[in-house]
Amino acid sequence: MITSTHATQYLDQALGVSVPSFFIDAAVAKVAAAEEKMVDAGYSAEDQLLIQCMAVAIIASAGAPRRIQSQGAPSGASRSFKNQDDALTQLRRSLAALDKAGTVADLVGPDPAASAFMFVVNG
Repeated sequence: MITSTHATQYLDQALGVSVPSFFIDAAVAKVAAAEEKMVDAGYSAEDQLLIQCMAVAIIASAGAPRRIQSQGAPSGASRSFKNQDDALTQLRRSLAALDKAGTVADLVGPDPAASAFMFVVNG
């Protein structure tokens, strides 16, 4: 099972996202509820951990947090941030490919970037 420490490390080092610990704790607790579904689906422990990391990242990033783009050094510390791009869409695609049984689909919801557009053309 993923821990808040794992989730914080993944968000920070893999995605460059900083999220308050209470929010990560809540996201980890939500994802923990799906662990039995993952076991029932026959997922290996490694696949479960990957799915849980991705699901927590999507839930924790739902508020479109700033991503750290660069950080400074010891005396003249500085940071620059970048707003969200298509990283979450890519993460959702990876999660969907890995979680074929859809064990966390209800938790992460649909990709808002993949909304369908319908045009009516009168001719």
